[in-house]
Amino acid sequence: MFLRHSTPRELPLYLLLGIFRGLVSLSFSWCTSLIMVVTDKIQKTFAMPKAVFPVVGGFTVGPVALIYPEVLYWGFENVDTLLESRPLVKGLSVDLLLQLIAIKIAATSFCRACGLVGSYYAPSLFIGAAAGMAYGKLISFMISQLNPIFHLSGIEGASPQAYGLVYISFVTI
Repeated sequence: MFLRHSTPRELPLYLLLGIFRGLVSLSFSWCTSLIMVVTDKIQKTFAMPKAVFPVVGGFTVGPVALIYPEVLYWGFENVDTLLESRPLVKGLSVDLLLQLIAIKIAATSFCRACGLVGSYYAPSLFIGAAAGMAYGKLISFMISQLNPIFHLSGIEGASPQAYGLVYISFVTI
């Protein structure tokens, strides 16, 4: 993958990426907390055994995965696919990337609340790659649209893959 050398003029764009990353992280935490409270209330209200919840989780996420197969864990192949850079390959659109972020957050939170085994590491890498790519594509689009109006020749965004890699690098720290 070829990543262009970045310049100090890009630092404000990375600052905005950090703010975006914080918002995505907060939404992931809030979603997980909310779904855990809801499943706990359902379990207590209906006196359901905890052994039922993993089945409910699987039957709920399964149909979602038929529409968005990317939410399933394929090793790190799905992260590689998001960050892939090939000539003449446009990759996933921004709206699909944003949908994948929301669906992955909801599916991971629901599976966790239902007691399905798993961690947050691999989902966080996927969410980070998708969020970084979406951010990079949005920044590139905005700069290209605003450049003729405001003459933004001093600001040049990095490739979307660079933003994706920077985003997921904070997950591994």
